[in-house]
Amino acid sequence: MSSAVKVLHICEELAQRQPVGVRELARVVGEPRSSVQRALDTLEAAGWAVRTEAGEWCLSTRPVALAARAGASGALVELSELTLGRLQAATDESVRLWARDGRCVTIVRSLESTQAVRYVGPPPGTTLPLHASAAGKAVLAALPDDEVDALLVDPLDALTPQTIVDTDELRRHLEEIRALGYATTQHEVRKDVGGVAAAVLDSAAMPIGALSVTLPMHRLTAEIVERYGTLVVGEAQQLTATLGGRHRPPSAI
Repeated sequence: MSSAVKVLHICEELAQRQPVGVRELARVVGEPRSSVQRALDTLEAAGWAVRTEAGEWCLSTRPVALAARAGASGALVELSELTLGRLQAATDESVRLWARDGRCVTIVRSLESTQAVRYVGPPPGTTLPLHASAAGKAVLAALPDDEVDALLVDPLDALTPQTIVDTDELRRHLEEIRALGYATTQHEVRKDVGGVAAAVLDSAAMPIGALSVTLPMHRLTAEIVERYGTLVVGEAQQLTATLGGRHRPPSAI
């Protein structure tokens, strides 16, 4: 196996298992730890991998941002076009497809509202931490508790005064999301902006991304939250099925 192919193989396994340590990654790929470490150093130098404070490795946001700039190719995006169109038509709000990217979610496709007063958000390639956005919290809530615990070991950054940064409060919030099937944010990413989101899952029932509806807070009434929550859950479940994924009951998470 050439060195370039070996690095790409390690990059693919890193994407599947992040955050992961060198020892575990070496075991999975069947290579010496020294070889895996050199490959990770190469990926880090190229901006494709980052090391956490705990010494584990994750992909950076660069691969997803690059995919977004290149047209966001891939099954998740290609198969989401009808889904996003239906969701935008049903709400006339800004809708987005997000991909999970380690400890973040990254926008890979977006459709904007046509209303005069609307939220015009950041472009594809933009990342947000899992704990702050509706999409990120939907992804977090779809993860097993042990993975959530691993992701919440570091202090959480506050994007606004309303961002949930207390881990105990966030865990209680995740239980509510699991019960409802969708996540919400209110002023947590940006003042006067709220959103509703649901996770998209793979064949192992693990979150690979999320669908979200984002809108000004003056329109995000309790009735709208419930209505959009039902819509986004239905579309996320349909996209999950289209991708060959499967849902699992909250009790199995």
